[in-house]
Amino acid sequence: MDVDEALDRLYAAPLDEFTATRNALAKELGKDGAQIKSLKKPNLAAWALNQLSRRHASELQELFEATHAVRLAQRRVLSGGKASALREATETRGRVVTKLTTLAGEILTNSGHAAAPATLSAITSSFIAIASGEEAAEALRTGRLTRELHASSDTGFAEGGGLTLVGSEAEEETEEDMAGRAKALRAAVNDARERAQAASKAVREAEQEVAERVRESDEADRAAKAAREAAEFARRAVEARRTESEEAETALEAAEKAFREAD
Repeated sequence: MDVDEALDRLYAAPLDEFTATRNALAKELGKDGAQIKSLKKPNLAAWALNQLSRRHASELQELFEATHAVRLAQRRVLSGGKASALREATETRGRVVTKLTTLAGEILTNSGHAAAPATLSAITSSFIAIASGEEAAEALRTGRLTRELHASSDTGFAEGGGLTLVGSEAEEETEEDMAGRAKALRAAVNDARERAQAASKAVREAEQEVAERVRESDEADRAAKAAREAAEFARRAVEARRTESEEAETALEAAEKAFREAD
């Protein structure tokens, strides 16, 4: 077994077995196991994405193709082409993202994990993030993520987004085409804004979950402290009763002795 095979086995393992699997593989690899030993456990969203890349490779390929179609349509719109192709490509990608998010949710549920909104939002954001470059797409394709992906730009086609212009499909542009292109661009901006809002909501939900866990932990600490104090009070009460009992027995013995002497 080489390192590459070990990596595939590791990231295919159940999440709660990651650490044990990692340590076993590192030991099996011997001197080559240091690379494996240093790997961090994926978070829940990344783990679901890794399983998705293995179990639904063909559906994931649809996402890569849909993303490429959106990128090409964006270039053509910026070059003066018609906007209808961009709308269609964006809608197609949206349907693919929805399907993949549903599949990821099923993987989580079937594996005994909660498909929480924050986790699903992180997964959806990862699908959108591959538009920012081939590196992100390759990371998702290999299925060796430790964290969800994040887009490097808001829209993927704004100035500085790494896009180049391609030839227009028409010599002249009608007013209808211009209006359609403007509408498509506004829709893309709104889509980016919605993704940003969804990401912010996911962060707030995660923070609320952390706060809830902290609150529960604090309550548990207070309850444990109260239990310890109650136990200590009971222990002291027992000691007091024992002392009272011993004193009563001593007094009884003294009284019996005095009675016998008086008799």
